[in-house]
Amino acid sequence: MKRVYTNTDEEYRALRGGTGLIDYEAAGLYTVSGPGAAAFLGHVTTRGVDFLLDGQISSALLLREDGTVVAEALVHCRGEDYLVEVWPAQAEAAAERLTSAAADFAEVTLADVSEQLHVFGLEGPESFKIVQKFLAFPVASMAYRSFSQEDYGDAAMLVSRTGVTGEYGFKLHVPADRAAELRAELLSLGAREVGIDAVDVCRMETRFANLEHESAGAAVTPFDLGLQWMVDVGHDFVGAEALRSGWDAPTARQPVCWQAAEGVTDVPAAGTAVGVADATVGEVTHAVFSPTLGRVIGTARVDRAVAASALEFTLGSTAVRTVSAPFLVATSFGISME
Repeated sequence: MKRVYTNTDEEYRALRGGTGLIDYEAAGLYTVSGPGAAAFLGHVTTRGVDFLLDGQISSALLLREDGTVVAEALVHCRGEDYLVEVWPAQAEAAAERLTSAAADFAEVTLADVSEQLHVFGLEGPESFKIVQKFLAFPVASMAYRSFSQEDYGDAAMLVSRTGVTGEYGFKLHVPADRAAELRAELLSLGAREVGIDAVDVCRMETRFANLEHESAGAAVTPFDLGLQWMVDVGHDFVGAEALRSGWDAPTARQPVCWQAAEGVTDVPAAGTAVGVADATVGEVTHAVFSPTLGRVIGTARVDRAVAASALEFTLGSTAVRTVSAPFLVATSFGISME
C-alpha cells in the first residue's frame, strides 16, 4: 500500500468528504473449505463462525499460544467455504499461522488465493453512490459486515460493506487480471486514490485500532490494544487459555486515548514518555494530527491506576488530556444512503 499519492491533506479530505479509493495491494486472502472448515476457523480465530450465514462477515483475531496478536482477519461465509481476508502488513504472518494450524486438521483445505484476487476499498460519505453501480439491489439495504457476489462483466466480484475510517466503507474483490480495468472505472466515477497515511489519520479519529503502529513492534495482546471485544472466551481457540489468565490478572498498563491542546502541531513519536508530575506512567503508542479537530491526537499505554478519561498528562513539555473514543463522529452519520 502506498503511503501517499499526491497530498495527504487532500486525500484525507476525500475520505471525510467524498470517496477515497484504497488499493489493498498484497492483502492476504485465503479460502478455507471442507467438512472441518468451521471447526478449523473456530480454532485459529478468536470467534467461532458457526453462527455465520452465507453473505455475512465476522471480524476476529489470529493469536499465538501466549495470547499475543498475529493479525486481524475478516472471515466471509460463502456457503460452501470461507474467505479469510487479512490486512496487507499482516498477511505473511497470518499465512504462516494458518498453514501451521491447518496441518493438524485432516478435513480442511486451505488455499492462498492472494495472487488471484485484488482488493480495492471505497470509503467516504459519498462512496455508496459509486458502489451502487455494481450492485443489483439498493445499497441502503446492505448490512454492515455483509457481502454480495456480483458480476463484473464476465467475471465474479465480491462486494462487501466494511471499512476502517468510520465513514461508509466498501470493498471490491475482483480477479487480479481485471484490477487495472476496475481501478480506472472507479476513478472515472469520481473516487480519489488515497494512501495509507490519510487512512491512518481517519482510523485514529474514529478509533479503529492500528496493529502495526500501536504494537510498537512488540508482541501485544488484545488487552494492550483495547481489542478484547473481538474475543469470545466462550469457546476454545489458540491463545484462549493465556487470555483467560489475563482476564483474571490484567496487564499492568492499559490503552488510553489523548488529545493535545489546539495549536500544538508537533506529533510525538511512539515511545515518548507519558508523565504525571515527575513520574513516568506510560508511553505513547501512536499519534497523528487531525485536520478536522485541528489538534494532535493519539493513544498511549499507561499504568492502570491512571487509565481513565479526563486526566492531564505531559508528553515532554506538551500537556495532553485523556478522552473517550472516538475522537470525532464520522461525516457519514449525517448522510442517508436512501
